[in-house]
Amino acid sequence: MSATYQIQVPVAEPVDTEHCTLYIDIGPEHLLHTVLNQGSKEFIVLQYFNLDKYNAFNQFREIVYHNQWLMKTYNKVNISYNFSGSILLPEWVYKPGTGAEELNLIYGDLNTGVVFTDHLSEWGIFNTYRVPVHLHEILKTHFVDGRFFHVYSLMLHSKKATGFTGKGSEISLAFYNNKLICIVMCDAKLMLIQTFEYDAAEDVSYHLLNIAGRFDINCETVQIIASGLIDEQSVLFTELKKYFVNVTLQSRPDSFIYNQVFDEYPPHFFTPLFNFALCE
Repeated sequence: MSATYQIQVPVAEPVDTEHCTLYIDIGPEHLLHTVLNQGSKEFIVLQYFNLDKYNAFNQFREIVYHNQWLMKTYNKVNISYNFSGSILLPEWVYKPGTGAEELNLIYGDLNTGVVFTDHLSEWGIFNTYRVPVHLHEILKTHFVDGRFFHVYSLMLHSKKATGFTGKGSEISLAFYNNKLICIVMCDAKLMLIQTFEYDAAEDVSYHLLNIAGRFDINCETVQIIASGLIDEQSVLFTELKKYFVNVTLQSRPDSFIYNQVFDEYPPHFFTPLFNFALCE
């Protein structure tokens, strides 16, 4: 299966990945991965696959079993589950062993799966989420020493790592194909983290204006920080600028090295994935 986006640093010899870390972001309609050379702090490859939602599992299985980069041996493998079924609870509310019941209460019990919980001690919260059973079994078997997290957990970890000032209101947006993850912060407090699907640019502005109304956020002063698959010349970006004054694109973290081949795409396109490396 061909990647929608592919970046690979040209090398004269095969890459020894035993000293590298593999980062994978898997969701209902995408699989995205990158490889970081831990010694040189350089990303050496990135591949982004769009999955057909009606055949996603079969395509996912084909990629995992046959992609040359996913068949290599790594020092570390970090896997991010990018599924929206998640509940974040303060430490004083969280009760171990009740995650399945809570997820069923909020999202229903039709989509069964494996339940995980991430503890975000620096935020004082627990993130409980559910992952499709067969998908997790394949990844657990294929990457025996893999570590598993939820995308919300990693995004919150990386927000701390990138030095969030905690002043005023801030809305961070991570764009994927036809969906976005939204993080709302007000004076250092996490107000909301949620996934929204969209078909048109107007859908995005509708969600954001609704959020602004719910949390009494001023559209003229709030900082909108966007990253991922959004083009600065697109109708979507223009739609954001129509309603919000302060819209910036978050470039990839400067803690790492990027070969010039990565410049084929805008520097904010894959920031959400690169930021996961800040969580080590």
